[in-house]
Parts: sequence; structure tokens; C-alpha cells
Amino acid sequence: MGFHTYFANYYLEARQKFLTSCLDDATLIKSWQHPLRGMAGEKLSVDLAWFGSLAAQKVLILLSGTHGVEGFLGSGIQVGSLKTNWHKQADNDVAIVMIHGLNPWGMSYCRRVNEDGVDLNRNFLDFGQPLPKNSFYDDLADIIVPPEWTVETQRQTLQQLFEYLYSHEFSVEALAQGQYSHWYAPFYGGEVPTWSNRIFQKIVAQYLQDKQAVGLLDYHTGLGQYGTGQLMSIAKNSRTANLAATIWGDKLVMTGSANSVAVYKPHGTLIAALQNNLCDSRLRPKRTEPAVTVGQSICLAAVYEFGTIPETEVFDALRADHWLYYHGDVNSTQARIIRQRMIDAFYNHDPDWQESICRLAFTAQAELLAGLKSL
Repeated sequence: MGFHTYFANYYLEARQKFLTSCLDDATLIKSWQHPLRGMAGEKLSVDLAWFGSLAAQKVLILLSGTHGVEGFLGSGIQVGSLKTNWHKQADNDVAIVMIHGLNPWGMSYCRRVNEDGVDLNRNFLDFGQPLPKNSFYDDLADIIVPPEWTVETQRQTLQQLFEYLYSHEFSVEALAQGQYSHWYAPFYGGEVPTWSNRIFQKIVAQYLQDKQAVGLLDYHTGLGQYGTGQLMSIAKNSRTANLAATIWGDKLVMTGSANSVAVYKPHGTLIAALQNNLCDSRLRPKRTEPAVTVGQSICLAAVYEFGTIPETEVFDALRADHWLYYHGDVNSTQARIIRQRMIDAFYNHDPDWQESICRLAFTAQAELLAGLKSL
């Protein structure tokens, strides 16, 4: 079976492939229906498939669709993992869990954000505290997303953007940290926890709180060289960092470091929230000391980022998408062109690209599973 058969072109196709592949072996399948419908009028859901024992004290999670349109890549990896029977390594000790389409609205509409224009991976914050400031957006939001979207306005506003950043001795990466003031612009983190955020928190509370160890791979696209991948993490403490380094070696880099494809440190990320919720330094490998107190876990969470097209073109696609939903006509011919640009920026139909990404992901998953089993 070719790698291309794992992937889908539409949300409903991706979801059906995933659920069909799960049916025979899953211990549990759970779905949470989104309150809105998809672009084709289809129902939208976050779907969870659990393999192995529900009582397993260690859990490996594969997550797709945090950034909507990027979910076509993550879904293909999940389906491929099922089609190759990798999930059958789950047992009473280590369960394997797949969460499909965490931002199903964005996946259906081929947007990186959710139904409220929120970047889900900037939304995992304590909204009872003052929100991070990103003053650049006070000056740049209407340059990034101009009132008109023509060849000339694209050229002019991009020139304005880079002139502004250069004059302030700051790089374009500052824009991607997250912002909480302009809903129509990229990287907007919202003002309250989104529906997808609440569903993920519900999953954590219901299924992960009493576990000894949790490992998570969150699949993303849009940064890095074509057909390559980079594992990125945020170390909660030295023990977590050392374990992650033991599992993935020098393939793992810290988000925000000079050798990361994301040289900025984003606010409100899912993996940081998960680590803050679950991570505890008192865990010891089982060969020296037994389990930890119930409710205390070690959490090894990483983003796996895969490259598609040059990052300047990815940014242009993002700008066009945000312009469309602020100023444009979502039913126009121009809208179809912009949606296709988003797909090209965050996914690729080339079988060689799909095979390369799957092989990289399968290796990282196998390494994480071996690491969890060794604890």
C-alpha cells in the first residue's frame, strides 16, 4: 500500500479514513461534536481512539489538526500508523492514543485558525492573568492584513512591514509569538479558551491525570526545508529535558533556540500547557524506584514541524487567508485561489513528500514508544 493512500483531500475524507482504520482494534473511540458545520455542511468532531489498556500507566499520544489545515498531514501520519499496525504495540503498560482533528473547523475550511479566528496554539493561557503584549500589531495589523488584496498592495505592504521591522531592529519572528488584540490578524490567541481548547483540557482531565508518564507528538507544517522535519520541545525541568534527549538525541531542539526553525518562543502553546498540567520531577525509572503518587506525571511533549514551501510564501498565504475572512468574499473565485494557496503552504500532494514525512514521523513515534516502555 502506497503512502499516498493514508492521506485525504477533504476533512470528511480524512475523518472517515481515520475512524475506519480504528474500528477493529480500538479499546475506546470517543467523539466530541463541534457546534458548527464544516464547509460542505458536514458534521465536525474531535475524535479520540485509544489502543491498549485504559488502565495503562503510560500513554503515548499522536495529535493532529491543532492548526486546522495542517491536520491533513497529521491525519495521514495517524492513518499510516494504523494501516502499518504500529498501534498494535500498545499493551497493558503503554497505551497509544490518537486525537484526530483538534481544530476540525479550521481543517474543513482550510484555515490555520479556528471559527473565531483564533490560533489554537496561542490559546492555552491562564486568561485570568494579564495577556502578553505584542505592540508590533498596534502598528502592523492593518499592514499585514490590508483592506485590498492586489499584487500592488501585497508588494507595498510587505515592503512596509519589513521596513518597519528593520527600523525597530526586530525580526519578522516577533510577529509569530502571538498577539491578543487584533482578531483578524495572524497568530491571534483569543480572549477566552476556545472550544477546541476546552475539549483538549477535558481529555487531559478525564484520561491523563492519573498516569505515570505521558508522551505527546503534535504534528505541524509550514516551517523548515521542503520534505524535512524538526522535533521541537519546551523543557519543563532538567529531568524532562534529559529524558527527551535520551529518547530523541540531537534531533530534538528547544523552541526559540538559534538552531530551531521557530527561533521565537510562542505564547500559549498546547505542549507547554500540557507539561504545566502533568509534569512532575519526582518520577523515577521503574528499575530503581516504583511508581509516583497518583496524579503526578512526567510529560514528554514535542511538536514535529515539517517543511513545505519557502516561509515567505507561507506567510503570504496566511496574509491572504486573513484578508479573505476580514475584507473579502468567501464565496468568490479569489477565495478558492486563496484556499488552494493555504493547502499548498501547509500540505503537499507529492507522494515522495508524503513518504518522507511518514518515515520521519514513524521513527520519532517508535523512539518515543521505546522511551516510555523503558521507564
